[in-house]
Amino acid sequence: MSEISKEYIELIPNLFKNFQRLNQKSSHLTHLQNQILEYLFMNQQPLTIKQISEVLNVPKQQMTDLIKRLMDQGYITKSQNRVDKRSFVIELTEQGKFSQQEKWTKIYQNFVNDLTKLNREEQLDLHYALHKVNYLLTKMEES
Repeated sequence: MSEISKEYIELIPNLFKNFQRLNQKSSHLTHLQNQILEYLFMNQQPLTIKQISEVLNVPKQQMTDLIKRLMDQGYITKSQNRVDKRSFVIELTEQGKFSQQEKWTKIYQNFVNDLTKLNREEQLDLHYALHKVNYLLTKMEES
């Protein structure tokens, strides 16, 4: 069990470092700005500043400045919440949606480029290993 735990713990920073490298080449926005846009993109619906703040673990005061900058750049809009008139919802603009689609395309292209550094057998090994890890982690969640 301790060997499995050790490999799992080593996997996390390796994946994070690799993804961070792929992501750095794909956008001119800050890490937090990217996280906000990505979270909105993945949810496909308007969200309150509080919802975004809680999930990303960013203080609301800091979020206010980040939201303003993203609005000024045309990536998001802010409008009154129809359900709770005391709050506002944040939504991606078409430019915001396009920027996220473009970013994920660049990440994919960067990843494919990295795959060329592996021979065919190593690519098959990586594919199998990723598939197996995803399957087993999902199975552990269900149990």
